[in-house]
Amino acid sequence: MSEEEFVAYAERMKQKYGPEAVSALRLHIPDETQGPSHGSNIRYLSAWNSTLEVRDDDGAILAGSDNALVLYALDLTDEQGRDHYYWWQWGTAKNREDIWMNDASNLRNFWSRVAFENSSSTLLFYAPDSDMHGIENTVTLRFGPEFSGPDCHSISKEFVLHQGKIRPKPGECRVGGAGKYAVDWVGNYEGTQSIYGICEERREDGVGSAALWTYSLTTGQF
Repeated sequence: MSEEEFVAYAERMKQKYGPEAVSALRLHIPDETQGPSHGSNIRYLSAWNSTLEVRDDDGAILAGSDNALVLYALDLTDEQGRDHYYWWQWGTAKNREDIWMNDASNLRNFWSRVAFENSSSTLLFYAPDSDMHGIENTVTLRFGPEFSGPDCHSISKEFVLHQGKIRPKPGECRVGGAGKYAVDWVGNYEGTQSIYGICEERREDGVGSAALWTYSLTTGQF
């Protein structure tokens, strides 16, 4: 998506799920009440989006999710002249109750995963890097770049964890060349829940990147 297309997409998601569910999706979009939400050295490059649905044996929709992967570049390099990138993962899932069909599905698990396919892409850090638990709690996702300096950008975004936990998905997180990271929500919730994750990639100047993005949504009974 171009930046204009992404801004329009974020607005559609806001209308669909409400401002709370998409607040951190709009990482670089200025807030009308608080002004710009990012430092001068973060630059939007592209974004991808997809939708999932879970259906029962009769084809009725039990739950759905919207998912986005947003790529940012830092407009500065480290001491060796290498470029750094942020891969921002977002997803919101919602179960769809039908009182006439007595649908009793709850959200159980959904996740988003980025895996770099080339060793020239080094995954440095990711967040969240540990379990975050909550029951109607506001939790904070914090992240900063690998190198320090007065102009370096750090991220601190709040979102509501209604139930369950958000964590790095076991077995799907690895730093280093051709690394990977998956942010994972596990719980048993009737309603709408969002997930956010971010990882930092380092590349040599001018070198491209190949990343595989996958995502999943699972529902279950009460």
